[in-house]
Amino acid sequence: MSAKFKKDYIAYLAIGIFFFILITELIIAIWLPIHLRSENVWALQVARQDMIDMFDNLRGNFGRISKTSQLEGEATIVAKCLDSMAIYLRTYQAGLTAGQIAEIRSDLDNFQVILDRLQKDKPYGRQDKIDPSGFLKRLSAEGMKPVSPPELDK
Repeated sequence: MSAKFKKDYIAYLAIGIFFFILITELIIAIWLPIHLRSENVWALQVARQDMIDMFDNLRGNFGRISKTSQLEGEATIVAKCLDSMAIYLRTYQAGLTAGQIAEIRSDLDNFQVILDRLQKDKPYGRQDKIDPSGFLKRLSAEGMKPVSPPELDK
């Protein structure tokens, strides 16, 4: 024998809550992947734009470095590297993946370190003055005569 089930507002409420939860779960199951995919697209676009902004900043700042002989040479080398990167970025920036953007961003961070050093007037290497007098004295003491460079005809 089965018990007589009385249909009242509690039963209707339970059935309503059940269907409400079921529909909500379906909506979340469909909406969440779409939302995450669009967030990833925007994150890639933001990363790409940040990379381009940093690149443009670096390129402009390397042109403003004080023009001492050694600093100018180092700045010129980096500026030529950045010019080559500019050609690449103009051609392929739309198709860059997140990994490629991160790699380029890492390179730009390294260029930023170089820029900071050059802006403080600290060249990468140091220029030493060579004093050949000690070497020439040692050669003459050993009985060898140093060879002078040939005269160029004018």
